[in-house]
Amino acid sequence: MSKLNKALMATTAIAFAAGLAMPAAAKKKDPSKAPKVVSSGAKMKLRLYGQIARSATIVDDGSGTGFNNAENGSTSTRMGMRANGKINKDLQLRLRYEWNMRSNHENNQLDNSASDSDFDIRHADIQFHHKRFGKLYFGRGDGGGNSSSQQDLSGTGVAGLGGAEHWDFQNARFIETSSSANGGGRATTRVGRVFTNMDATTRSNRIRYDTPSIYGFQFRASVVEQDGYEFALWYRGKVAGMRIRGAVNYSHGKEAIFPGNIGAGVVATDSEISVINGSVSVRTPWGIGFSGAAGTSDRDMITGGTAVAMDGKDPFFWSASAFYRAKFFELGETRFKYGFNTTVDNQLEGDIGQAHGFSIVQVINNTGTDVYAGYRHVSLDRDQAGGTSGAEIDFEDQDLWVLGFRARF
Repeated sequence: MSKLNKALMATTAIAFAAGLAMPAAAKKKDPSKAPKVVSSGAKMKLRLYGQIARSATIVDDGSGTGFNNAENGSTSTRMGMRANGKINKDLQLRLRYEWNMRSNHENNQLDNSASDSDFDIRHADIQFHHKRFGKLYFGRGDGGGNSSSQQDLSGTGVAGLGGAEHWDFQNARFIETSSSANGGGRATTRVGRVFTNMDATTRSNRIRYDTPSIYGFQFRASVVEQDGYEFALWYRGKVAGMRIRGAVNYSHGKEAIFPGNIGAGVVATDSEISVINGSVSVRTPWGIGFSGAAGTSDRDMITGGTAVAMDGKDPFFWSASAFYRAKFFELGETRFKYGFNTTVDNQLEGDIGQAHGFSIVQVINNTGTDVYAGYRHVSLDRDQAGGTSGAEIDFEDQDLWVLGFRARF
C-alpha cells in the first residue's frame, strides 16, 4: 500500500473518531412539536391553553362616527389550564381553571374613550368522567343549559358581534334622536338591555350532571347559585348525511344569574325568572347550512319586590341565519354567515329590537388563528312617550363595521 493511501486512510479514521466523540449538531425544531407542559404530580397530565382576541371597529351611532380598538365582544382574551388523571379504568378526574384578562373590552361607543381592563374567573371546576354513568361537575363553569340558544354549525362564532346570536355590541348605547322625547338631551339605553338570546344561566357556581350520550341525545341538569336550577336536552348527530346540533332548555332562578336577559335597574334584583329556550343548526354535505333559535321568559316579583313602571314582563326573541363554509385556500376554511335577531319587550313593554349581521371568517390552520370582518345594523322601536316634551321616544339606528383577530395557543 502506498504511503499516500496509508495517509488518506489514517486521516479518514481520525475524522471518523472525532465525529463520534463530538455531539451531533442541533437541529431546528418546530415549536409546535415541543413537549407539552407536565405537572409535578406523577399521575396527572397538565395542559396550558389560551387566546388573544382583538377587534377594530368603526361605529356610526347617529350622533357621529368613530373608531375603536377593543376586545372582541363575543370571545375574550383568556388563559387556562386543564389537568386529567385516571382514578381507575372507568373513572377520570379532570380539573379546569380559566380566567379572562381583557383590555378595553366594553368600549366601542363614541363617548366611551377610557380604557376598561379587568380580570375575572371563568372556570374553576372539578369534574368526574365515568364511561358508563356520565359526568359530574363541581365548581364554577357552564351550566347545563349554557349555549342552548347558540347551537350553530357555521363556525363563525368568533365574529358574533351583534346579529343573530350576540347582541351586546360591547356595551354600546342607543341614542335618542334630536326630535325625540328628551330633545337635545339625547338620553341613551344599552343595546344589551334591548336584545337577548335568553341563553340560560351562562357560567356560574353550580353542580351539574350530564348523562352519557344515547343515539346522539344527552340530558344535562344543574343546581345553580341563588337557588336556581335548569334542565336541558341536547342532540348531536347526522341524518341523511347532514350534521345536526340542537338543544332545548328550561331554567329558573333569580334575575342575577341570567346575564343578558335583563339589565341592572330594569327590574328588582329579587325578581324570579323562568326561561324556556332552544336552538337548532343543520349543515349539509355541500357546506350550506341554516340555524334558528327562540326563547321566552316569565318574570315574577317575589315578596318585597318593586317593579319599574312599564318594565318588560314576558319578553321573547327569535333569530335565524344562513351560512356557507368552503376551503378556497390552503390556509383553511372560509366561512360566510348572515343572521337576523328580533327581541320584543325585553327592557320595556312595547320595545322591538331588530339586528342584522353579516360575517366572513378566514381560518388559518397552521397557527390556530381566525381573521374576520363583518357589518352590523341594529334598531329599536320603543312604543312609549315621555321625556321633557312628552313626545314619543325615538332612537337612532346604529351601524358597525368590524375587523378582528383571534389567535390561539
